Amino acid sequence: MKAVLNGLATFALAMSLAGVASADDDRKGGDAEKGEKVFKKCAACHTVEEGGPNRVGPNLHGIIDRPAASHAGYKYSAAMTKKGTEGLKWSEENLFTYLEKPSAFVPGTNMTFIGLKKPEDRKDLIAYLEKAAGHTK
Repeated sequence: MKAVLNGLATFALAMSLAGVASADDDRKGGDAEKGEKVFKKCAACHTVEEGGPNRVGPNLHGIIDRPAASHAGYKYSAAMTKKGTEGLKWSEENLFTYLEKPSAFVPGTNMTFIGLKKPEDRKDLIAYLEKAAGHTK
């Protein structure tokens, strides 16, 4: 009986690890070319080129792995500033979640964008941001 329980425990652990890998895979592998098209929804408020201006939102060059509320010269909301001081970094995982519904991830944010419901759109946008915003892995 002990061997059966150990086997079941090992199986459960393997399945949970597979679930973690699967969830991680859900955020990886976007298409930067498709993401450039998705970014058109963002371009009214954000620029992505190095040295580009802030608009309603901050310039996004170098956003991947940057601490939240840290782009020089941009006045962030109190909610976003608080998240930054709490240690939030814009990892791919955090961006993936934030882009689904920004107001849920950072309650009180000034960003009024409703979000990108389709995981593929979020993956593609992140791939574009990595490419266009100068992120190197």
